[in-house]
Amino acid sequence: MTLCIACSVWGSGSLCGPCRAQMAHVPPMTEAGFRIYSAFRHEGTARRLVHLLKYQAITAAADLLAAEMVDRLPPSTAALIPVPRAWIRRARHGVDPAVELAVRLGDRVDVPVVRALRARLWWPAHAGSDRAARRSPGFFRVTSAPTGAVLVDDVATTGLTLRTAGEVIGVSRAITATRALGSTFDRISAQEQTATAE
Repeated sequence: MTLCIACSVWGSGSLCGPCRAQMAHVPPMTEAGFRIYSAFRHEGTARRLVHLLKYQAITAAADLLAAEMVDRLPPSTAALIPVPRAWIRRARHGVDPAVELAVRLGDRVDVPVVRALRARLWWPAHAGSDRAARRSPGFFRVTSAPTGAVLVDDVATTGLTLRTAGEVIGVSRAITATRALGSTFDRISAQEQTATAE
């Protein structure tokens, strides 16, 4: 018997049945030529797991999320590039979620993790903000991105952070653990989703 990471109820695995049942998959989305693959909608259990990883440094949550991201990796992924957290937040919370996810995902699929980006010391928090309220985060290129590289992050909301990071190193694909409801990508019609799904 083990405790469910999400709700702390005793069960037979890291997630109990009811918590696992709350996790809803989402199709990939494209906006302005940038493609985002996500494992789950950012709600319920999936949101709780991201929160545990991001703000409480419970890396067991990264194990569960990375396992679900494997089947959603874009075709011909040759390298994983984590989108780094601002230095002050990483120090405050003791974890860089994108790095934790990238390392675990890379181990599962035998793909190297390349630290091609460096974050600024700080930028305003984006959690809960819409597109108009967000300011573009700053990244610096540390090294060139290998051919076939894919960005890795914990959450996609408007896609601003991912697109900004991608522009710095010339990468146009990303994979995230979750995608927030009401994001730009959720406004694409069902017909377009079907047409662009790979």
